[in-house]
Amino acid sequence: MGTLACASPIDLSIVPLPIQSPRLLGMSMDNDGFLWFGSMHRKIYRYDPRTGTVEETKLPFDSSTCQTLCVGRKVYLLGQTYPKLMIYDRQAKTFSEAAFPTAKPDVWYGTDPNDGKHLYLFDRGTAGVIKWDTSTDTGTLIPYPYPTPKPSSGRYVAQDGAIWCAVWDFTGGQYIPLGFARLDVTKDVFTGWFPFPKDDADNKPFTDAEATLFYPHTLKGLLIPFDLKAQRWCQSIAVPEYGKRFGFIGLGTTHEGRWYFSISTYNGGTATGCDGKPYHFCNGLLEFDPKTGQFAFPTLEIKDAYFQISYTFSAGDHFFATGNDILEKDGRLNNAKTGNVIFWQTRKVNQK
Repeated sequence: MGTLACASPIDLSIVPLPIQSPRLLGMSMDNDGFLWFGSMHRKIYRYDPRTGTVEETKLPFDSSTCQTLCVGRKVYLLGQTYPKLMIYDRQAKTFSEAAFPTAKPDVWYGTDPNDGKHLYLFDRGTAGVIKWDTSTDTGTLIPYPYPTPKPSSGRYVAQDGAIWCAVWDFTGGQYIPLGFARLDVTKDVFTGWFPFPKDDADNKPFTDAEATLFYPHTLKGLLIPFDLKAQRWCQSIAVPEYGKRFGFIGLGTTHEGRWYFSISTYNGGTATGCDGKPYHFCNGLLEFDPKTGQFAFPTLEIKDAYFQISYTFSAGDHFFATGNDILEKDGRLNNAKTGNVIFWQTRKVNQK
């Protein structure tokens, strides 16, 4: 069982940015230490976490950018159902497009290159996983052999030489976890399907924090550990304050051995969240330390503002999160509001 910690050990600074945006999306760091992130509108951003400065670039494409992926001088932009892979040359400051090897792509997420050259992109429509060669800008579809929906995201685990691909049933906005598919990146073949446990009463607790993935049971307030060495599911862990502070656990980032998840008041039902108000991402994160079993909720509290925190990232020995202010003048929280943007990060900045 997990326990609620008194305070989080992470020390985060607030860096206000001179831009307004709807909710900000997935990040990546380039070789020069700049962070690139997308948005729900037709703009991408280059952020310097050392100085707190940001540059805004408008896309020539009618697309959002769910996630950025940096390789060399290129920044790859994933646009959900946009029919091509968008590419930005950050030195020439020019855009281009490349065709996917699938007819109707639906690509939200991918993994940063584990070998410095190849990306793995998750086509959650009818395809599966695309291996993208950044030297030729061509993609190859890796056959997905299991009779399940296609993976929508994945996590590269260096110690295992594999990407652990998450498979969900998103029907009706219910976020039902179905299981993991293991993709061996040394051979580019799937080597196992591990269905999500229906009942974990007989499962043993996890024992090795460094060899365990923590899979959110998104709408149930649980973390479900998966032992990579034994390749087995472990006993579920109840997260405190479920149904009060949050109703939804989102994507996770690891930093200094701890796991950080976005949380939302969405509860899988109507537009009303678990707090009786219109649902929104929270102004804080869920933190889990698997070595101590403790939970914490680092929270960003700013007078006359409410910054929803939805995407996190760890790179260059630092942790980063983005937020935008969704507080209306009448006190309502509007998750679709175009509001002031902040970075919330462990790195101290030298602002002029």
